Amino acid sequence: MVLSWLTATNNEGHFLFSIHKSRYSSQLLLAPRGVDGSSDGGSNYIGVEFSLSVPVKGMEEIVLDVGSISGRFCSKFQSDAAATSLVEVGLVAPQPEGMDDNLSNRRRKKQKKQNIKDNGIIGLVPIPIGNEGESDLFAIKGTVAHLRCRAYSVIGNPSSDNLDATIEKAYCANSTQPAVDDDHLLIMADVIDAYVHPSYWDPNKMLFRPLTKEREQTVPPYLTFFGSQTFGYVVSSCDVI
Repeated sequence: MVLSWLTATNNEGHFLFSIHKSRYSSQLLLAPRGVDGSSDGGSNYIGVEFSLSVPVKGMEEIVLDVGSISGRFCSKFQSDAAATSLVEVGLVAPQPEGMDDNLSNRRRKKQKKQNIKDNGIIGLVPIPIGNEGESDLFAIKGTVAHLRCRAYSVIGNPSSDNLDATIEKAYCANSTQPAVDDDHLLIMADVIDAYVHPSYWDPNKMLFRPLTKEREQTVPPYLTFFGSQTFGYVVSSCDVI
């Protein structure tokens, strides 16, 4: 999913984010875990691991496509056959095959969504995080920072519409009112491991930012998502007037 409502809570890698209860991702984050964090069942609903990937300018369309459809109904990744055929012909299609330029915007979006369901998102490629075999998590190819994270607390009352009664009861016992509103949860998490492209890490100031050469930025700015299909671009300070 595309995550934009996120903020750090300290300088030690802890952060929180808001997520709508209806999101498929919320069900995955609240999946019952064993005491050791495994998915073998149990009544412990924290310790779920997930990954975050930071995209750069030029990946806007991929980000919007990821947010346009739920993983509940289909895989967002292209099949091996579809991905291979694109590589063989060297094609990155500006729009899905079969898209009619004369369609209305609404019908074009509907047709594109169906194409994603059938074939996956062009350019969305999973890659391993860290050393091979270290984790089952993956990041997205082309992104410049990969974070391996773990949820340690959930604030709010999950809806029984999309979560079983056991989970709802467990959380309602510790929460008498919504953390944000009746539709959202607050997920508290921490960063277990982080991997950053060298061109986006300032070792002197220990900062994640695009590096410059002779006061000129030589790499694309990374994206921040404002919501409503609107992006911001994080650039080096030398580019700010």
